[in-house]
Formats: sequence, C-alpha cells, structure tokens
Amino acid sequence: MIEIDQLSFDYRTFSKEPGLKGALQDIFHRKYQLVPALKDLNLTIKDGEIIGLIGPNGAGKTTLTKLLTGIIQPSSGQVTVAGIVPGSRQKELLRQIGVMFGQKSQLSWNLPAVDTLNMLAAIYQLKPDRYQSRLQELCDLLDICEIVKKPIRKLSLGQRIRCELACSLIHEPSYLFLDEPTIGLDLLTQEKIYDFLKTENRRHQTTIILTSHNVRDIEALAQRLLILSKGELIFDDSLNKLPLEIDQADSYCLKYWVNDQADVREEIIHDPQQLFVRMEAFQPEQIIYLSKNGISIEEVILKIYQREKK
Repeated sequence: MIEIDQLSFDYRTFSKEPGLKGALQDIFHRKYQLVPALKDLNLTIKDGEIIGLIGPNGAGKTTLTKLLTGIIQPSSGQVTVAGIVPGSRQKELLRQIGVMFGQKSQLSWNLPAVDTLNMLAAIYQLKPDRYQSRLQELCDLLDICEIVKKPIRKLSLGQRIRCELACSLIHEPSYLFLDEPTIGLDLLTQEKIYDFLKTENRRHQTTIILTSHNVRDIEALAQRLLILSKGELIFDDSLNKLPLEIDQADSYCLKYWVNDQADVREEIIHDPQQLFVRMEAFQPEQIIYLSKNGISIEEVILKIYQREKK
C-alpha cells in the first residue's frame, strides 16, 4: 500500500540579471527562491490498483513519481510504499519497485536488450531458474522473443519500449511506475502494451501508477484517475465520475429524406424525449442515420484544467 500524508515538495531555484554585471552579482549574491511543486497532498493507493495520474505541465506529476521512488526527498510530510520510506532507499523496497520513463532509456544503444536483462538479474540477485522463467514469460507476453537479442539501435521505437517494460518488470516488482510509456507509439503498439499491463496486473496484482498526457492510456488502463493541478489534487475517483459542469451537453443528429427522397434534411436535437417524438413522425425508410454527439474525455479534462487556471 502507498500512503501519503501532508506531502509537500519545494524546488529551490534562483534568478539572475542578464549580462556580465548579473553574472558577477550571481557569484557573490545569488537570489534563491522556493517554487512549490506539491502542496499538502493526502492519498492512499491500495495494492493491485491501476492509477492514472494526469495534469498540465508543472502540475507535480513527475515530482510525485520521484518522491514515491525515493529519487528526491519531501520538503515536509510523509510518504511510505509498502510501509517503507522511499527516501531511505532500502534494498527491500528497491526490489519491490519498477520504473520506466518514456523519454529515458536504461538500454544500451549498441547492446541487445538481453544483456541489460542479464545485468539486472545480477543486480537484483535473481535465482537463475526463476530469472529464466520470468524472462520467457515477459518475452512471450510482450512478443519480443525474436528481438531481445538484437542490438537496440536496430529496433523500432515500439520494440524498444517493449524491451524497456521487460527491464522494469524482470524482478517482478509489486509497484510499477510508468511515465509516458506510449509516447510516440502507433495505435497498434499502444494496444499491445495495454493488453500486457492488464495481464501483468491480473496475474501478479502489480500496482501500476501511470503518468501520461495520452488520454487513451488512461481510458484503456486506469481504474482510478488522479488529476493534479498546481501541486494540488483536484480529482480522485473513477473516470465515469469526472465532473461535467461544463457548457456543452449531449446532442443527437438526425438525418432523413423528405419529399419522396428528393431532399435530405438534418436536425440537431438536445432533448431525448423530443428525439423520440420526431422519429415517430417518420417512416423507417425515411431515416438515413442517427448519431449521438457528446463531450469527449479530452474535452472534460481540458475544461477542468481551464477552470483551475481561473
């Protein structure tokens, strides 16, 4: 279980005046300032959950991931993963977490992925028989049996991402942190990764924290959605509980023949009851098509972001 209590983090930065004068002043009188990235965050994530973490740039998503994996220490508050403080970097916890950043690779460009996997097996002190069994399982699920021995430079982006996932999961972590895992991938490859992550979660009860700007990732995987804005948690619930207090509403487009199929007309109807009344006025052969137009999840989230900026 992941438990977060009053968690805050401030980045320490500085500013300087331009030119030589500013550079000299910066040497002797540097002006520091604290920029809040997370503010008094309270959160509990149960084991086996798949969490979608989204928010605009600068909302604190990557900062939260770094705090949960022990890369940085909180400014105040407390966070524990499986009862252990991540910042302590205890081996017991490090064996339980896997991390994959979509824009950063742990694979060597000139070596095959299997070399990196062998190295990770040694680092995590995996038993040879268990390692080989897990390696075969991941190769089968990710469909990388034919490519795992090829140099990384000869693989496509989608193939490299699948090898990255294998590296993150080779030691069977209980907690998997993914930051933009499908960035730049085609739709077919995205679907393969979605299927794999669902299988991994189902088979091993792996807790998955997914940070993404791709709403398809969230729709396909997340059982629970967290939205961060300006370092604060503004939404924590399932996708179908997203607040819809926005101007647009569902509408129906009805297209039909008139004047003995000489003309085509189209109506936009907002009231379902009115739609039923209109359809009863036509013969079945008069109706060309009926479609429903609504608000996409992308629009809902965009509206939430815009509301938070005001």
